[in-house]
Amino acid sequence: MPSNLEPDVISALLLARLCGIFALAGIVTGAFDIGYVQSTIMVDGNAQATIHNILTHPMLFRMGFSAHLFEMVLNVGDEILFYILFRRVNRILAMTALFCGFVGIAVESLDLVNAYVPLLLATEANTLSTIAAPQLQTLSYLFLRLQDVGLLISFVFYGLDEMVSGFLIFRSGFIPRAIGVLLGIAGLCYFTHSFLNFLAPALDARLYPYILYACFPGEASVALWMATVGLNVARWKAWTADTESTLRPQVA
Repeated sequence: MPSNLEPDVISALLLARLCGIFALAGIVTGAFDIGYVQSTIMVDGNAQATIHNILTHPMLFRMGFSAHLFEMVLNVGDEILFYILFRRVNRILAMTALFCGFVGIAVESLDLVNAYVPLLLATEANTLSTIAAPQLQTLSYLFLRLQDVGLLISFVFYGLDEMVSGFLIFRSGFIPRAIGVLLGIAGLCYFTHSFLNFLAPALDARLYPYILYACFPGEASVALWMATVGLNVARWKAWTADTESTLRPQVA
């Protein structure tokens, strides 16, 4: 990096790369819990086997939960950094994306309570001796299924966040516009998957999991690009200059 870069340029590059690093770390931690831990422990339609897996692998369950919770922390930082970088393009849209992202994070974070209840029920079965074992298993499995519902609700807001963010990237020009298109497609897939699951579950079952596979190129490409390249400094500065000139009082 040239030594004579202006402080604001250095800050923009640093913020962009931090934003990308946070996003990449969030993808990894989320994939570890949802893609590996839950697929290992959850046995679809079998409450007894699911609870057996939780009791057999309690540390794996705790690691997955902690990774998912840490993903929420990373997502907060990622949303704030993205807003700081793109508010010059369109402050209202950047704020819309920020708020949608925060709502999605809040819903998913609260939804983690449902994920943790089965571990409590499994490990404190002796304390809950008045409840029969099959009922505890069914109750634990129900909470895990409720986590899926909460995740789908968060996808609505994440989808809106990514569609708006994709438009901001496309309009800004200081990140390749193709990445903005891919991120917009990812948001549309999240949004569509959520509502199809509630309104047309049979159709959603045909599209799942392929509809979510389409989200990966957009999310991965924007995270990788920002983590490694950052942004086009000249175009970023042009946006800031244009914005400042509109705010500067005109002298007659």
